[in-house]
Amino acid sequence: MQVFIWQYLAGYISDRTSWKFGRRRTWILIGALTGGAALYMVGAAQSVVMVCVTFAIAKFLLSFIMSSVYGLIPDQVDESKRGTASGIIGIISPLGIMLGINVMLIFNSWSIESKFLLLGLVVIVSAIISCILVKEEQVIYQKQKQTSESVSFGQKLARIYPSPRKYPNYSLGLLTRFFMAIGYAASTYTSVYYLEHFGVSPENLTHYVSTSMNITVPLLAIFSILGGFLSDKVGRQKPFIYSSALVTAIGIIGFGFSPSITISYIAAAVISMGFGMFLAVDIALMTRVLPNKEDAGKDMGIVNIANDIGAPFANSIASPLVSAGGYPLFFGVLSIFAILAGAVVKPIPELEVKEEDDDLLIAK
Repeated sequence: MQVFIWQYLAGYISDRTSWKFGRRRTWILIGALTGGAALYMVGAAQSVVMVCVTFAIAKFLLSFIMSSVYGLIPDQVDESKRGTASGIIGIISPLGIMLGINVMLIFNSWSIESKFLLLGLVVIVSAIISCILVKEEQVIYQKQKQTSESVSFGQKLARIYPSPRKYPNYSLGLLTRFFMAIGYAASTYTSVYYLEHFGVSPENLTHYVSTSMNITVPLLAIFSILGGFLSDKVGRQKPFIYSSALVTAIGIIGFGFSPSITISYIAAAVISMGFGMFLAVDIALMTRVLPNKEDAGKDMGIVNIANDIGAPFANSIASPLVSAGGYPLFFGVLSIFAILAGAVVKPIPELEVKEEDDDLLIAK
């Protein structure tokens, strides 16, 4: 729960930063410098308690990087190009995980302290390069005007979370992200699924999981960029979310009913293709329905929270569902959530292109 709050706080703080270095660049750099140092502290920790404490600190500080990066999309990218930009950003996390695992295997003989020092240095160097490449001007946050009338409880809540009545499209977009995160949680069960369903030995598990990852991560990256590029080309986002939700659901069902590990590889590849396309288009959609550009960091932080709580929710229903009907039932339920991710986006107005003057406008 604390990690979720930190995502919100990181976005909130960056929105209200008015330094000349830039409100996003400032916290990308600060988050990297302090977060990188905290990562080293994780590796140097001498007890379980200190590992937990330092890791929590690192997560908080690194949250500033993610929230600031997402905030750059509505800040600087034109709506007609956000799909492509979002597709590039969307692939960073899975690619980072894959590269990080391989780097740790390459330096397997190093001590834990040295490995975390390397991770911290990678974070810092990457942030410095980003701050050099990103151009950002000073932004003065426009505070809401205070009135002599007392502020109602609902208005106070609206400052924390945008009013669903006033901004329904934002809440629908959050549901889309939350439901798809639940569906995609199927990919996190690869290890336990291979152990329990296919009877893979613990000694051979790494081989099968790494093979699956080497197939799925590149596909996720390709379809993330492709989906974002195509959505920008046709000026539509919802059709891509519909199709990505359907493809992901089919892959999840195929994964749950796979008669062999080879078939599970194919099903996992289908999941990655669907989710990769979803990543790019969904981020672009969410940046378009943000209630207030001044609060882009905070509101995109809430979007990240909706994504992050999907997997824990899936974990909470896994045990009773597997006990009741095995993995086919569990993955079948997850596929339903993937379908719901496509369904709830339907009321959101589409991005239209007006032919007369090529101006972008929102239309139902």
